[in-house]
Amino acid sequence: MLSFHRWWGRTTIPVVGVDISASGVRVMELAPSGRHVQIAHYAHQRLPPGAIREGSVVMRDAVCDALRDALRESGSRLRHAALALPASAVIKKTLSLPAQSTEDELEMHVEAEAMALLPVAREEIGVDFAVMGPSAQQVDAIDVMLVAARQEKISERAELALSVGLKPQIIDVESQALMSAIGLMVRSSDPTADRLLGVIQIENDQVHAYFMQGEALVFEKHLGSLLARKEASAVEAICQEFNRAFQLSQTSAGQASLHHIYLLGPVPTDLQSALAQRMSVAVSALDPWQQLAVKSGVMSDNQEHPSACMLVCGLALRSFD
Repeated sequence: MLSFHRWWGRTTIPVVGVDISASGVRVMELAPSGRHVQIAHYAHQRLPPGAIREGSVVMRDAVCDALRDALRESGSRLRHAALALPASAVIKKTLSLPAQSTEDELEMHVEAEAMALLPVAREEIGVDFAVMGPSAQQVDAIDVMLVAARQEKISERAELALSVGLKPQIIDVESQALMSAIGLMVRSSDPTADRLLGVIQIENDQVHAYFMQGEALVFEKHLGSLLARKEASAVEAICQEFNRAFQLSQTSAGQASLHHIYLLGPVPTDLQSALAQRMSVAVSALDPWQQLAVKSGVMSDNQEHPSACMLVCGLALRSFD
């Protein structure tokens, strides 16, 4: 799991995961269970249509009420929270920097690059970075992920938590938190989880593709919408777009072969078999409620797809940094 240093946060304090998105507000607490973790508290509250639009909070009071109700319903007593910004609100770039760089030198390089990417006043943006490991492109270099977002977006999420009595400990990126949750579930069943994995997520009729190695997100792409598509044409379109995304991912993944594809969300019926045939790899769905231990009495919301809690699960995992 990537550990960012400043506005992204870092913690040894247990945190409750808080997912605020157009599909609702979700709250989850994970707790140790032997050598594994279990879902100890969970709740989901719906939001009125339009409460969140393109990642921005439009109906603040409705969102705060839903978050307050979800916290109460979950039963979690944790008050430090991990939240996330949508990927659309964040600029990310991987830099290859000298391996001998001190943290101060890394910070200096990252600051300079961020200001070139976002030519606005320094106080208007939050900048952070994480060391990802040895560079695949350069000898004696390390890859460093730069992340930057407008300060107003960071503050928007933090203020929502504060308004209901939570202390925002971590602000993550939704795609990174999602990869953490997927990594947790894949490791429990696949000893070769460090190989290149593909993920297709369908949420609010939007289709996204992610490619990961270990828990590192190496490439992501929006594949479009399923609106007004018949199921057969939707399956074919997803297969074609996913294959194109895989070809594009090879620049970042170093020509790695695809090991497995995981599906999230309400996918078309024939997609699993069609992808397996087209890509010649195993394809399966992920269900946290089947693949993780669940504390007695804790239940999913039967009106949402079982994988809808993947993002909030990834945020709750920050308790185990």
